Amino acid sequence: MGPRYLLDELKWQVDKDTAIKKLRVMEDDLEDFDEIYARTIELIKPVYYMGREHVERIDGDDVVIGGTCFHSHVISVNLKDADAVYPYVGTSGRAAYEYAISLDDDLYKFWADQICELALRSAAVGFIQTAKQISGTEKLASLNPGSVVDWHISQQRPLFDLIGSVFEKTGIFLEESFLMRPVKSSSGILYPTDREFVSCSLCTKQNCPNRRAPFDREKFEKEYFPGSAG
Repeated sequence: MGPRYLLDELKWQVDKDTAIKKLRVMEDDLEDFDEIYARTIELIKPVYYMGREHVERIDGDDVVIGGTCFHSHVISVNLKDADAVYPYVGTSGRAAYEYAISLDDDLYKFWADQICELALRSAAVGFIQTAKQISGTEKLASLNPGSVVDWHISQQRPLFDLIGSVFEKTGIFLEESFLMRPVKSSSGILYPTDREFVSCSLCTKQNCPNRRAPFDREKFEKEYFPGSAG
């Protein structure tokens, strides 16, 4: 097993006015929102846990990393020239999640949940910068189970096993459905690259609220799945 890095002092920020605008909080609800915001912010504790492992073998669509086998054609293509990679998990924190699900009002739950998401996104910026320093590279791309078009969400299990001690270090629990709790958590594999890669560019799903890049049919058919046209 390679080294592990617990990153639990990352800088993050959730500006209240920005949150109010993004969540479209009505003026009549501002007093209630202030209370939910203050308590959620108090409980948020972003933490990332990352390892460094080596790509040991690529056999067709099977990729062996640190003794763990993952199955994905996209991963086999993207990691064909990689040596060290960085599996990780991250969350906005278990205490804030438990507070959010304890709320009786669905609107209050939504507010707390979304504040946690904004916090995780903010902390992710610092996480990537720290990961770049650790890896000694200028550019990292991320592969995420369930987001990469042919990397099934069930591959969360071997990813968690590869990282090890995920619950103990972060409070993240993997359900039988392979969804993570707290909900506002992320997982994946970072790898050094000179090429821009966003998994959304290979996804044909329409009207996705979390889309970060348009579907790139040329890339999909030429670089990853030749012969799939038509």
